[in-house]
Amino acid sequence: MHAAAPPRRESFFERHGAALLMLAPLVVFLAVFYVVPFAKMVSESLSWATRDPGAGDGWTFYQYVKTYECARFGRVMGRTFRISLITVGITLAISYPVALLLLRSGRTLRTGILMVTFVSLASSLIVRNYGWVVVLADGGAINNLLIALGFIDRPVRLIFSETAIVLGLVHFSIPFMVLPIYASLLRLPASLRESSLSLGGGEWRTFFSVILPLSIPGVFGGTMLTFAVSMSAYVTPLMLGSPSTAMISQAAAEQLLIQLNFPFGSAIIVSLTVLTFALVAAYALIVRRTFRAEI
Repeated sequence: MHAAAPPRRESFFERHGAALLMLAPLVVFLAVFYVVPFAKMVSESLSWATRDPGAGDGWTFYQYVKTYECARFGRVMGRTFRISLITVGITLAISYPVALLLLRSGRTLRTGILMVTFVSLASSLIVRNYGWVVVLADGGAINNLLIALGFIDRPVRLIFSETAIVLGLVHFSIPFMVLPIYASLLRLPASLRESSLSLGGGEWRTFFSVILPLSIPGVFGGTMLTFAVSMSAYVTPLMLGSPSTAMISQAAAEQLLIQLNFPFGSAIIVSLTVLTFALVAAYALIVRRTFRAEI
Protein backbone atom coordinates (compact mmCIF):
# COMPACT_ATOMS: atom_id res chain seq x y z
CA MET A 1 0.00 0.00 0.00
CA HIS A 2 1.54 3.24 -1.10
CA ALA A 3 1.53 6.33 1.13
CA ALA A 4 -0.58 9.25 -0.10
CA ALA A 5 1.40 11.94 -1.80
CA PRO A 6 1.50 15.24 0.12
CA PRO A 7 -0.79 17.90 -1.32
CA ARG A 8 0.94 20.20 -3.78
CA ARG A 9 1.39 23.73 -2.48
CA GLU A 10 0.00 26.41 -4.73
CA SER A 11 2.45 28.91 -6.09
CA PHE A 12 2.15 32.64 -5.44
CA PHE A 13 0.79 33.29 -8.93
CA GLU A 14 -1.77 30.50 -8.59
CA ARG A 15 -3.08 31.98 -5.33
CA HIS A 16 -3.08 35.62 -6.41
CA GLY A 17 -3.27 35.36 -10.20
CA ALA A 18 -6.79 36.80 -10.47
CA ALA A 19 -5.92 39.77 -8.25
CA LEU A 20 -2.75 40.44 -10.23
CA LEU A 21 -4.68 40.39 -13.50
CA MET A 22 -7.21 42.90 -12.13
CA LEU A 23 -4.40 45.16 -10.89
CA ALA A 24 -2.45 44.98 -14.15
CA PRO A 25 -4.31 47.84 -15.93
CA LEU A 26 -3.83 50.13 -12.91
CA VAL A 27 -0.13 49.27 -12.68
CA VAL A 28 0.36 49.95 -16.39
CA PHE A 29 -1.53 53.25 -16.12
CA LEU A 30 0.56 54.42 -13.15
CA ALA A 31 3.78 53.34 -14.83
CA VAL A 32 3.02 55.17 -18.08
CA PHE A 33 1.46 58.34 -16.70
CA TYR A 34 3.22 58.74 -13.34
CA VAL A 35 6.39 56.68 -12.87
CA VAL A 36 7.89 57.41 -16.28
CA PRO A 37 7.17 61.20 -16.20
CA PHE A 38 8.42 61.44 -12.62
CA ALA A 39 11.60 59.56 -13.52
CA LYS A 40 12.08 61.98 -16.42
CA MET A 41 11.72 64.91 -14.01
CA VAL A 42 14.25 63.38 -11.63
CA SER A 43 16.68 62.99 -14.52
CA GLU A 44 15.99 66.56 -15.66
CA SER A 45 16.51 67.94 -12.16
CA LEU A 46 19.96 66.36 -12.02
CA SER A 47 21.11 68.04 -15.24
CA TRP A 48 22.97 71.33 -15.55
CA ALA A 49 21.00 74.60 -15.42
CA THR A 50 22.97 76.50 -17.98
CA ARG A 51 22.41 76.74 -21.70
CA ASP A 52 26.16 77.04 -22.30
CA PRO A 53 27.09 73.95 -24.35
CA GLY A 54 30.61 73.94 -22.92
CA ALA A 55 29.54 73.98 -19.28
CA GLY A 56 29.82 70.24 -18.85
CA ASP A 57 27.77 67.07 -19.03
CA GLY A 58 26.57 64.52 -16.53
CA TRP A 59 24.48 64.83 -13.40
CA THR A 60 24.72 67.33 -10.59
CA PHE A 61 22.86 68.22 -7.37
CA TYR A 62 23.26 71.90 -8.16
CA GLN A 63 19.52 72.35 -8.77
CA TYR A 64 18.64 70.99 -5.34
CA VAL A 65 21.30 73.09 -3.63
CA LYS A 66 19.95 76.11 -5.50
CA THR A 67 16.41 75.19 -4.48
CA TYR A 68 17.14 74.99 -0.77
CA GLU A 69 19.38 78.05 -0.76
CA CYS A 70 16.73 80.16 -2.49
CA ALA A 71 15.02 82.45 0.04
CA ARG A 72 11.89 82.72 -2.11
CA PHE A 73 11.58 78.95 -2.24
CA GLY A 74 11.76 78.80 1.55
CA ARG A 75 9.01 81.39 1.94
CA VAL A 76 6.79 79.72 -0.65
CA MET A 77 7.31 76.27 0.86
CA GLY A 78 6.55 77.56 4.35
CA ARG A 79 3.39 79.25 3.07
CA THR A 80 2.33 76.06 1.29
CA PHE A 81 2.88 73.98 4.41
CA ARG A 82 0.99 76.47 6.60
CA ILE A 83 -2.00 76.72 4.24
CA SER A 84 -2.13 72.93 3.92
CA LEU A 85 -2.17 72.40 7.70
CA ILE A 86 -4.88 75.04 8.18
CA THR A 87 -6.93 73.43 5.41
CA VAL A 88 -6.61 69.99 7.01
CA GLY A 89 -7.67 71.31 10.41
CA ILE A 90 -10.72 73.19 9.15
CA THR A 91 -11.77 70.37 6.83
CA LEU A 92 -11.54 67.81 9.65
CA ALA A 93 -13.53 70.05 12.01
CA ILE A 94 -16.31 70.34 9.41
CA SER A 95 -16.23 66.80 8.04
CA TYR A 96 -16.23 64.68 11.20
CA PRO A 97 -19.62 66.03 12.43
CA VAL A 98 -20.99 65.53 8.91
CA ALA A 99 -19.79 61.91 8.95
CA LEU A 100 -21.42 61.37 12.37
CA LEU A 101 -24.64 62.91 11.06
CA LEU A 102 -24.54 60.54 8.10
CA LEU A 103 -24.12 57.60 10.48
CA ARG A 104 -27.02 58.52 12.76
CA SER A 105 -29.47 60.11 10.32
CA GLY A 106 -32.37 58.48 8.54
CA ARG A 107 -32.32 57.21 4.99
CA THR A 108 -33.75 60.37 3.42
CA LEU A 109 -31.36 62.78 5.14
CA ARG A 110 -28.39 60.46 4.57
CA THR A 111 -29.19 60.24 0.86
CA GLY A 112 -29.49 64.02 0.61
CA ILE A 113 -26.14 64.64 2.34
CA LEU A 114 -24.39 62.03 0.19
CA MET A 115 -25.88 63.54 -2.97
CA VAL A 116 -24.65 67.01 -1.99
CA THR A 117 -21.22 65.54 -1.24
CA PHE A 118 -20.97 63.73 -4.56
CA VAL A 119 -22.28 66.72 -6.52
CA SER A 120 -19.59 68.85 -4.91
CA LEU A 121 -16.99 66.25 -5.82
CA ALA A 122 -18.21 65.97 -9.42
CA SER A 123 -18.61 69.67 -10.16
CA SER A 124 -15.89 71.58 -11.99
CA LEU A 125 -13.11 73.00 -9.84
CA ILE A 126 -12.97 76.13 -11.97
CA VAL A 127 -16.72 76.72 -11.56
CA ARG A 128 -16.43 76.34 -7.79
CA ASN A 129 -13.51 78.75 -7.65
CA TYR A 130 -15.40 81.32 -9.73
CA GLY A 131 -18.23 80.96 -7.25
CA TRP A 132 -15.85 81.89 -4.44
CA VAL A 133 -14.59 84.85 -6.50
CA VAL A 134 -18.17 86.14 -6.70
CA VAL A 135 -18.89 85.51 -3.01
CA LEU A 136 -15.63 86.99 -1.70
CA ALA A 137 -15.40 89.99 -4.05
CA ASP A 138 -15.49 93.53 -2.66
CA GLY A 139 -19.12 93.77 -3.81
CA GLY A 140 -19.86 90.12 -3.06
CA ALA A 141 -22.33 88.49 -0.72
CA ILE A 142 -20.11 88.38 2.36
CA ASN A 143 -19.09 92.04 2.23
CA ASN A 144 -22.66 93.13 1.50
CA LEU A 145 -23.92 91.09 4.47
CA LEU A 146 -21.28 92.52 6.83
CA ILE A 147 -22.08 96.06 5.72
CA ALA A 148 -25.84 95.46 6.10
CA LEU A 149 -25.32 94.12 9.64
CA GLY A 150 -23.19 97.13 10.53
CA PHE A 151 -19.98 95.23 11.26
CA ILE A 152 -17.98 97.18 8.65
CA ASP A 153 -18.40 100.50 6.84
CA ARG A 154 -16.53 99.61 3.65
CA PRO A 155 -15.73 96.35 1.85
CA VAL A 156 -12.92 94.21 3.28
CA ARG A 157 -10.45 92.62 0.89
CA LEU A 158 -11.22 88.91 1.11
CA ILE A 159 -10.44 87.76 -2.40
CA PHE A 160 -6.88 87.16 -3.62
CA SER A 161 -5.68 86.29 -0.12
CA GLU A 162 -4.62 83.25 1.90
CA THR A 163 -8.09 83.19 3.45
CA ALA A 164 -9.67 82.80 0.01
CA ILE A 165 -7.23 80.01 -0.85
CA VAL A 166 -8.02 78.15 2.37
CA LEU A 167 -11.78 78.46 1.75
CA GLY A 168 -11.41 77.14 -1.79
CA LEU A 169 -9.23 74.22 -0.67
CA VAL A 170 -11.58 73.34 2.19
CA HIS A 171 -14.54 73.34 -0.21
CA PHE A 172 -12.64 71.06 -2.57
CA SER A 173 -11.35 68.71 0.16
CA ILE A 174 -14.50 68.08 2.21
CA PRO A 175 -15.61 65.01 0.15
CA PHE A 176 -12.12 63.51 0.51
CA MET A 177 -12.44 63.85 4.29
CA VAL A 178 -16.11 62.95 4.82
CA LEU A 179 -16.17 59.70 2.85
CA PRO A 180 -13.17 57.93 4.54
CA ILE A 181 -14.40 58.93 8.01
CA TYR A 182 -17.94 57.80 7.23
CA ALA A 183 -16.65 54.48 5.89
CA SER A 184 -14.61 54.00 9.06
CA LEU A 185 -17.59 54.79 11.29
CA LEU A 186 -19.80 52.36 9.35
CA ARG A 187 -17.49 49.48 10.30
CA LEU A 188 -18.01 50.10 14.03
CA PRO A 189 -20.67 47.86 15.62
CA ALA A 190 -23.58 49.83 17.06
CA SER A 191 -23.28 47.74 20.23
CA LEU A 192 -20.05 49.54 21.16
CA ARG A 193 -21.83 52.85 21.73
CA GLU A 194 -24.77 51.19 23.42
CA SER A 195 -22.46 49.24 25.76
CA SER A 196 -20.52 52.37 26.70
CA LEU A 197 -23.70 54.31 27.40
CA SER A 198 -25.18 51.47 29.46
CA LEU A 199 -22.03 51.43 31.61
CA GLY A 200 -22.45 55.13 32.40
CA GLY A 201 -19.94 56.50 29.93
CA GLY A 202 -22.10 59.33 28.64
CA GLU A 203 -22.18 60.68 25.09
CA TRP A 204 -19.00 62.77 25.24
CA ARG A 205 -16.93 60.16 27.06
CA THR A 206 -18.17 57.48 24.68
CA PHE A 207 -17.17 59.61 21.72
CA PHE A 208 -13.67 60.45 22.94
CA SER A 209 -12.92 57.05 24.48
CA VAL A 210 -14.57 54.68 22.00
CA ILE A 211 -15.79 56.21 18.75
CA LEU A 212 -12.93 58.59 17.95
CA PRO A 213 -10.03 56.17 18.64
CA LEU A 214 -11.67 53.43 16.56
CA SER A 215 -12.31 55.82 13.65
CA ILE A 216 -8.67 56.95 13.47
CA PRO A 217 -8.00 54.96 10.24
CA GLY A 218 -10.69 57.00 8.48
CA VAL A 219 -9.39 60.24 10.00
CA PHE A 220 -5.88 59.32 8.85
CA GLY A 221 -7.06 58.59 5.31
CA GLY A 222 -9.04 61.82 5.06
CA THR A 223 -6.32 64.05 6.52
CA MET A 224 -3.66 62.41 4.36
CA LEU A 225 -5.68 62.96 1.17
CA THR A 226 -6.52 66.54 2.14
CA PHE A 227 -2.91 67.37 2.99
CA ALA A 228 -1.58 65.87 -0.24
CA VAL A 229 -4.19 67.70 -2.33
CA SER A 230 -3.48 71.00 -0.58
CA MET A 231 0.30 70.71 -0.87
CA SER A 232 0.07 70.16 -4.63
CA ALA A 233 -2.80 72.60 -5.33
CA TYR A 234 -2.33 74.82 -8.36
CA VAL A 235 -5.66 76.00 -9.82
CA THR A 236 -7.22 77.16 -6.53
CA PRO A 237 -4.30 79.36 -5.36
CA LEU A 238 -3.91 80.66 -8.91
CA MET A 239 -7.56 81.79 -9.10
CA LEU A 240 -8.17 82.86 -5.50
CA GLY A 241 -4.71 84.05 -4.50
CA SER A 242 -2.18 86.61 -5.69
CA PRO A 243 1.57 86.66 -6.44
CA SER A 244 2.21 87.39 -2.75
CA THR A 245 0.29 84.24 -1.73
CA ALA A 246 1.78 81.91 -4.35
CA MET A 247 2.17 78.25 -3.40
CA ILE A 248 4.94 75.88 -4.39
CA SER A 249 3.14 74.44 -7.42
CA GLN A 250 2.87 77.95 -8.86
CA ALA A 251 6.61 78.49 -8.34
CA ALA A 252 7.32 75.26 -10.21
CA ALA A 253 4.94 76.19 -13.05
CA GLU A 254 6.62 79.59 -13.35
CA GLN A 255 10.02 77.94 -13.83
CA LEU A 256 8.69 75.35 -16.29
CA LEU A 257 6.26 77.41 -18.38
CA ILE A 258 7.56 80.99 -18.18
CA GLN A 259 11.25 80.86 -17.38
CA LEU A 260 11.66 77.59 -19.32
CA ASN A 261 14.15 76.49 -16.66
CA PHE A 262 13.23 72.82 -16.75
CA PRO A 263 16.00 71.54 -14.43
CA PHE A 264 15.12 74.02 -11.68
CA GLY A 265 11.35 73.50 -12.09
CA SER A 266 11.82 69.72 -12.02
CA ALA A 267 13.92 70.00 -8.85
CA ILE A 268 11.10 71.96 -7.18
CA ILE A 269 8.52 69.33 -8.15
CA VAL A 270 10.73 66.43 -7.04
CA SER A 271 11.43 68.20 -3.74
CA LEU A 272 7.72 68.80 -3.19
CA THR A 273 6.89 65.15 -3.93
CA VAL A 274 9.61 63.76 -1.67
CA LEU A 275 8.71 66.17 1.15
CA THR A 276 5.01 65.30 0.92
CA PHE A 277 5.68 61.56 1.03
CA ALA A 278 8.10 62.02 3.94
CA LEU A 279 5.57 64.03 5.94
CA VAL A 280 2.80 61.51 5.24
CA ALA A 281 5.10 58.62 6.30
CA ALA A 282 6.05 60.44 9.52
CA TYR A 283 2.37 61.19 10.18
CA ALA A 284 1.46 57.52 9.68
CA LEU A 285 4.21 56.44 12.11
CA ILE A 286 3.00 58.91 14.76
CA VAL A 287 -0.63 57.78 14.37
CA ARG A 288 0.37 54.10 14.65
CA ARG A 289 2.38 54.63 17.82
CA THR A 290 -0.09 57.04 19.45
CA PHE A 291 -3.40 55.33 18.69
CA ARG A 292 -2.20 51.79 17.93
CA ALA A 293 -4.20 52.02 14.74
CA GLU A 294 -3.76 49.65 11.79
CA ILE A 295 -3.07 52.00 8.90
